[in-house]
Amino acid sequence: MTHPNGRQIANPSQRQIANREALLNAAEALFASYGYHAVPVRDITGLAKVRVAEVNDLFGGKEALFYEVIKRRAPIINSMRQNNLNAIRPNTSTDERLSAWIQAFLDPLHEKSQEGDGWRNYLRLVAQLISSRSPILVSIAEFYNPIAIQFVGELLKLYPALPQATALRVHQFMVATCFSVFADNYRVNTLSQGQVTSSDFSASYNQALIFINAGARAIIAGV
Repeated sequence: MTHPNGRQIANPSQRQIANREALLNAAEALFASYGYHAVPVRDITGLAKVRVAEVNDLFGGKEALFYEVIKRRAPIINSMRQNNLNAIRPNTSTDERLSAWIQAFLDPLHEKSQEGDGWRNYLRLVAQLISSRSPILVSIAEFYNPIAIQFVGELLKLYPALPQATALRVHQFMVATCFSVFADNYRVNTLSQGQVTSSDFSASYNQALIFINAGARAIIAGV
C-alpha cells in the first residue's frame, strides 16, 4: 500500500537513503516504546540525527512515516507464512495439520524476534496495534489481512463443518495470545519479582504454542 500522502523520490542520493533508514529505525523504536500518538516528530529526528524537515521531505509527514514503518517488514512475515503454509503435508493427521497450521502462522514471528532489536521493536509495535481502535492504527490491518484470510480459509478446509465465525475467532485468539509474548511489557516481570522476564521470547513462545494448540482444539471440538 502506498499512503496517499507518502513521498516517492526518484534516484535518491546515498544521504537520502541513509536518512530514510535512520528515520524508519528511530520511528519504529519510539513508536514501540511510547505509541504512535505520544511520539513527536522532533523526537524521531533527534534519535535519527537528521533535520526535522527530513520527515516531510522523505515521507510526507509522520503518518506516512508510520505506514512505511509497518510496510517495511510486513511482506517478509507474509512471505514466510505463505511458504510455511505451502509446506504443510496433506497426508498427515488432522491434529498434525492443525499444529502445523498454527506454527506456519506464528513461527515467523518467533524466528524474526531472535534477529535483534529492530525486529523486536517491530513486534512490540504490532502487539500494540492489534488491540487498538485508533483509526490510523487500525488501518494498517490491510498489510496483514490477505494472508490472515488465506489462513482462515485453510482452517475451514481442514474442518469443513466449522462455522466461519468460529474459525475467525480461533485465528483472533491465536494472534492475540502470540503477540502477548512479543509485547515485552514487563507485566510478568512484576508479577514474578523478576524471576520470569517478558524479554525471554523463546521460553514464552514455546509455552504459548501449547496453550494455543489446546485452546484451538477445545473450541473446534465444542462446535
